[in-house]
Amino acid sequence: MTPDPTTLGAAFIAGIAGSAHCMGMCGGIVASLGLGTAGERSGPWRSLGYALLYNGGRIASYTVAGVIVGSVGLLAGGSLQAPGTGVVLRAITGLVLIAIGLQVAFGLRLLQPIERVGLRLWGRIAPLARGLMARRGAWAAVGLGALWGWLPCGLVYGMLFAALAAANPVESGGLMAAFGLGTAPAMIATGAFASRFRRYTHHPRFRRIAGLVVIGLGLWTALAPIVMLMGGGHVMP
Repeated sequence: MTPDPTTLGAAFIAGIAGSAHCMGMCGGIVASLGLGTAGERSGPWRSLGYALLYNGGRIASYTVAGVIVGSVGLLAGGSLQAPGTGVVLRAITGLVLIAIGLQVAFGLRLLQPIERVGLRLWGRIAPLARGLMARRGAWAAVGLGALWGWLPCGLVYGMLFAALAAANPVESGGLMAAFGLGTAPAMIATGAFASRFRRYTHHPRFRRIAGLVVIGLGLWTALAPIVMLMGGGHVMP
């Protein structure tokens, strides 16, 4: 199964809209990577390189998590060739996207219960992440990003739930990669451009519009297969 473009688009837009939240949780780490740990301030190109490596590791961990939950969903759901299975899975994915859009647009914390699930896992990962923060270098930046990708976050875990509902390793991994790429511009940007980008993504109007777009795409994801079935069309499982 190839990833659905509508779902990937919704994940990417959700990532852009949620990047303000990501900056609050990870922005300080990205900044510290460019300063080194021995008090030596590195140049802008090295800072940019560290930011790219950190975010590359973070997006890679999102993608791996998507492949894992997609595989779990595939095994738990049995054969995806069963009649109506594709409609149900698309509907669940669409509902999760709608919940993400509502959180982005209106601040409704509908995904908070999902966020609590990862607290126990993060308790085991956090000591490793703190150890890497005391180091510098390319591998430390990649490793820290990969570990920080598992930080409990309602938006990330909500998208993971959508990836679980997709129940396909390829589509689920692509969904999480698209979300991670959406968060990347604000996280990688430096200097004046970063300040301007963050100002736009923090603006209530931007978040409202982006959230409504995600809600619309979530509705389309959930309802399109049902509409096709009612019209006598064929829905891919």
